[in-house]
Amino acid sequence: MRKYWRYLTGKFVNVGTSEKKVIVYGSFPSAIEANLAKTKLDAYGIPCFLTNEHLAWLYPLTYFTAGQVRLHLFEDDVERANEILTSNG
Repeated sequence: MRKYWRYLTGKFVNVGTSEKKVIVYGSFPSAIEANLAKTKLDAYGIPCFLTNEHLAWLYPLTYFTAGQVRLHLFEDDVERANEILTSNG
């Protein structure tokens, strides 16, 4: 269980806990492809975020694991994300 804190009025306040697990859903060779997938998931209300996005812009020809843009989402949303990203719509 992870606790979340927010800095309010000069002190940290506990704003809740989360038991959801965040996973790496996929890796993309470019920031453009990763942002297209993220935008589609955002449009369907699936919370997600990207990592290594800025590294991909700095080193665009790097296709190593460290240079790939990763898409993260909650483990509970994987099945729905698969349906959305594999559909033709």
